[in-house]
Amino acid sequence: MSDARVQELTFSGTRVSGVTAHIGGRLTTLSAGLTILCAGAIASPLLLMRSGVGPAERLERAGIVCRSHHPGVGDNLHDHLLTAGNVYRSKQPVPPSRLQHSESLTYLSSEDLTRGSGVPDVVLGCVAAAAMTECFERPAAGTAFTLLSGVTHPTSRGYLAPSGPGLDDPPLIDPAYLTTDHDRRLVRQALDLARMIGHQPALAPWRAEEIYPGIDCRSDASLDAFLQRAVMTHHHPVGTCRMGLGAGSVVDPELKLHGFEGLHVVDASVIPAITSGPVHAAVLAIAETFAAEIAGPLLA
Repeated sequence: MSDARVQELTFSGTRVSGVTAHIGGRLTTLSAGLTILCAGAIASPLLLMRSGVGPAERLERAGIVCRSHHPGVGDNLHDHLLTAGNVYRSKQPVPPSRLQHSESLTYLSSEDLTRGSGVPDVVLGCVAAAAMTECFERPAAGTAFTLLSGVTHPTSRGYLAPSGPGLDDPPLIDPAYLTTDHDRRLVRQALDLARMIGHQPALAPWRAEEIYPGIDCRSDASLDAFLQRAVMTHHHPVGTCRMGLGAGSVVDPELKLHGFEGLHVVDASVIPAITSGPVHAAVLAIAETFAAEIAGPLLA
């Protein structure tokens, strides 16, 4: 059904029996023997929490009755940390991109640049546009290019929670970027690498001047101040319904919600720790494995 907005899950004891959803302006109950939640790393935990499954204290603050205290729901939020960015004014017009602005990309080890045999812990990308956060003034289109930099395995962990019981109550999202020494160190190193590439002779025909962070931004204090304003999401959030058997896990290795029957979560929220690269292929692998090995036998 299209244009259906799911309000919450319905239960029969410890079994998830379906959902209530707004369809055509009416609140409708849909029942099912098997419910598969695939709303993503933001909406899936929010739906669980609106349904009373989540950290009791956060649910209480949002005015939601707690059905099951599940402290891991909404926790472990993380993403590929991205700095947007190392921006250069161009000597010549920058043509429109044919590749969604990302012209090239590389993953590399910040500790092993010469041999390339280390674990990739930073990422660099050349973008045929001025890419920066809302904290900075954006140059006109076609006048600048960007070297993005990022951290592939950040250790900072944030959380999300509902602000109220309704669908239109805005979520509270705290990504907690740069809250660990590991992330602060690597995000500096990644930016250093971007600037090193940006000032190479091969880019001299294009490079007029460095706009951000600016050629005079060299001290640790000024770089940290820039990074606090320049880091942003890479649009790869994961982990908020993480898979596992230990404390803090939300679903088991078959993606079934701990403590309940009839509900499986199948999306990026179940990934316990983010992949090195974009998560799309991992999400497809999770979905294909679930469909073939778990859902198939259940529906047979």
